[in-house]
Amino acid sequence: MSKNAIFKITMLAGAVALAGCTDSIEDPVEPPVEPPEGDVLVVIDDGATASGMGVLVGHAPAYSKNALAKDETYTDDGFSVAPAANGDEYVWEVTTNSSHGESYFIVGGDTPMDMTEYANGVLLFDMSVTNATATGSTSHQIVMQTNGGATDYLDRNVFFFGQDLLATEESAGWKTFAVKLSCFAPDAAGNFDITNVHEIFRLDIRNEAVTYELGTVKYEADETMIPDGAVEWTCS
Repeated sequence: MSKNAIFKITMLAGAVALAGCTDSIEDPVEPPVEPPEGDVLVVIDDGATASGMGVLVGHAPAYSKNALAKDETYTDDGFSVAPAANGDEYVWEVTTNSSHGESYFIVGGDTPMDMTEYANGVLLFDMSVTNATATGSTSHQIVMQTNGGATDYLDRNVFFFGQDLLATEESAGWKTFAVKLSCFAPDAAGNFDITNVHEIFRLDIRNEAVTYELGTVKYEADETMIPDGAVEWTCS
């Protein structure tokens, strides 16, 4: 995988629990997880997620979120998420089914995270696309999401991309992909809050049969920190 620098990475701190007594009868509200100090937030690396986060997978129409540990596999009606390897590195292999409408791979947690520090940064993820026939579809999404509202599916910050972008990389091997956070847009009808992000990375494949392997995923606070040779997905 491409690397253009040695980064000093401080991993995400564990979830902070509330303690103490209260006179209120309302349920306590957990504070957002503080972002790590430094310029890089590692979401997933060598198959393991940042502390306090986990892998959740599923597909339409059930829209269940099934938690996976590093060595676990999930399969259901042509959709699968399984351990794989890229040399010595542990990665995730995801196969979607075109009949499901939406299939997703999520890294997230119950305790929200304040991602303000990365609002002007760039998302970098290492991926190998092994199956993605070009169709012209443009409905795939990379998502950050705030949960807890009446319509979580609207409370998103989204980058839309097409099947053709995946098809271009089919069988091209491992590459680093870059998407600047300035290319993400919150749903106008939703309530996305970058200070309260539960799903810090969500990859939605919609209405297409795709197989991809996913390695390291991270956010850089500086949007110029795109490695040489990376594939940048841009917005208009």
